[in-house]
Amino acid sequence: MNSLFFAYALLGGLAIGLLISVYTDIRYRLILNKVTLPIALAAPLYWAATEGLSFPIIGYHLAIGAAVFALFSLFFIMKAMGGGDVKLFAAVALWFPIQKVFQLLFIASIIGLAVTIVFFIIHRLRKMPGKRAFPMVSLFRSPGSG
Repeated sequence: MNSLFFAYALLGGLAIGLLISVYTDIRYRLILNKVTLPIALAAPLYWAATEGLSFPIIGYHLAIGAAVFALFSLFFIMKAMGGGDVKLFAAVALWFPIQKVFQLLFIASIIGLAVTIVFFIIHRLRKMPGKRAFPMVSLFRSPGSG
């Protein structure tokens, strides 16, 4: 099998795993280990298809994954991030060189900030007396339920 084709197939699998993680995180506020573990275990196959497998390459990627895990564990301790997020970021960090990991972390933090602001505004709107954040909800209430 052509290694370039195999690398793209693995990236497709990574994308599918990340989409599943996004779905379960939004729907259940949970990132499943049964999705994160295959992402981490597939990383060496990606290294083999793109860079080859040698001890320096393996050590390089494991060091990046460990550094991301350690950094995000601090956010977990401060209750700013869930444990599933920490494991998922570390698993994805195993795949790429440090420059791409920095780009990933930057983009993810910008998106995370935007999502946090949206949820903060929604939360504030729901707490305002006499105001409803989503007027459509009143369509589903029975008369007299307030």
